[in-house]
Amino acid sequence: MGNDIGTRERLILLAIDEIKKHGPADFNARIVCERFGVKQSMIPYHFGNRDGLIVEATIWAYREWSRNGIDAVRRTTGDGEKRLRAYLKAEIDWAMCMGPLALLVQYPMLSEPVRIQLETVYGTEMRRSFEYHLAVLTDLVIDIRTGTTNPLDYDDTNFPGTDFAVKNASEFLAATSVSLAAHGLQMWASGSHLSTQSFWSLDLPKIGVKLTMKNHIDEIVAIAKGR
Repeated sequence: MGNDIGTRERLILLAIDEIKKHGPADFNARIVCERFGVKQSMIPYHFGNRDGLIVEATIWAYREWSRNGIDAVRRTTGDGEKRLRAYLKAEIDWAMCMGPLALLVQYPMLSEPVRIQLETVYGTEMRRSFEYHLAVLTDLVIDIRTGTTNPLDYDDTNFPGTDFAVKNASEFLAATSVSLAAHGLQMWASGSHLSTQSFWSLDLPKIGVKLTMKNHIDEIVAIAKGR
């Protein structure tokens, strides 16, 4: 992690790793301290309590989710469809890597105190980040439907707002559908969906999982195309 990362940041990164392994319900802050070799008093000192540490791990992961998808779009050259597919792939790859933390990041409902604290401290930031994603996805839908390539010359501080959404209502609604569908795919890809656990086991060849995902991605792209 490097010598330039402080105690607080190291605790957050270790908490992320523990939540990925065991989920938020069984997360044990004591183990984080043991792995780092510090006293358990470091948790209340830096975060107030266990819930405060989970909140910080969640917002760190949320920021990484936001950067990951948008960076994939910006790295990809080509038309709108190619960039949208890169976005969807990044969503899936991130969810598969993060496991149960992917669920916590998007739907922090497991612990009401955690949800309330997350909403109070970071709610505005999280909503703005999601709106930024919708702006990018709307531009990708416009590109797909018009054959253009938007340079996306904005970031999460100056992205197009309400007027842009109203002006491009059809594309904005399609982008919202794409985002919701991508979230669903992401949640499934996290491997935490009990009803389809067999999809991830040896009972179903990996090629079957890949084909299922490809088919769903094709359907999402079809939404963007307006079909």
